[in-house]
Amino acid sequence: MFVVGAVLLTAVVGCALEISKKQLAFRGSEIDPPMPAAPIRLQRLDGKLYDLAEQNGRVVVLYFGYTYCPDYCPGTLAKLQVVFDRLGEQAADVDVVLVTTDPDRDTAEVVDEYARHFNPTFIGLSGSEEALNPIWLDYFVGRQIVPMPESALGYTVNHSTRAYVIDKDGNLRLTFPFELQANDILHDLLLLLAEE
Repeated sequence: MFVVGAVLLTAVVGCALEISKKQLAFRGSEIDPPMPAAPIRLQRLDGKLYDLAEQNGRVVVLYFGYTYCPDYCPGTLAKLQVVFDRLGEQAADVDVVLVTTDPDRDTAEVVDEYARHFNPTFIGLSGSEEALNPIWLDYFVGRQIVPMPESALGYTVNHSTRAYVIDKDGNLRLTFPFELQANDILHDLLLLLAEE
């Protein structure tokens, strides 16, 4: 009887450990080993510099898109707004940063206003193509201008749709595919926020 009880207890403990491991596993795409996040230094609308290297102690979610995007960009920012609501007070330790892929139309004012439409704390960044190109390359952002001569827009911008997550130590830790649900993003951000 004792042996059976011990076997059952071992099985229960083993099952609990497996559940615990699953709860601690990231749901986004983990970058293992983590790597230092590539630099981003761009002027904010208020004239101050947003320097990614100075955000230590904060979790940063980077997204590359543009204000005329009809689907992925508003969908991603709306999902991140839902996550922000669910984070409650812990949202104060997270930056959501939209870096434009369309600097010709997205001035600093336009992209910042667009980001703040979703949440007043979201940050929109722009710059010259010369300033942005190394950032796009460092984060492997695919970007293609597609002419639309029949449209008043003139062109659209095909771009990557992943969000990049930098931890409190300035390391690139995760990417979130567009399909990842808000609950999974929340789960991963809470794990990163809990790290010492």
